[in-house]
Amino acid sequence: MPDSLITVLTQSFNAVNSTVGLLIAVFAAITMRRYGNIIYFSALALIVDQFVSIAFKHEWASVENVTSQIWNEILALDASVLVIRFIGFMLIITVIFTIKRLFKRD
Repeated sequence: MPDSLITVLTQSFNAVNSTVGLLIAVFAAITMRRYGNIIYFSALALIVDQFVSIAFKHEWASVENVTSQIWNEILALDASVLVIRFIGFMLIITVIFTIKRLFKRD
């Protein structure tokens, strides 16, 4: 593999490599039934991860405030950061989903 691809994969894993990010990825992989849903689960994991990181920084008065802050902070992020986190969630969910499939009894 070229060095740039390895660098992107490493950065994407490191972007998710936190306790909360890994727990979100494990939950997503466990609840995912088909691998064809990886795009949706990765996007949802990215949104939940952003929600949790905002929750640790702020206190809110209402649900509307929470939703507004989530979307404002996600839109304020650089697109490359979002893509790297998305790829990171895809990688981790794929690995966990594959391990789940290996040990699944039919």
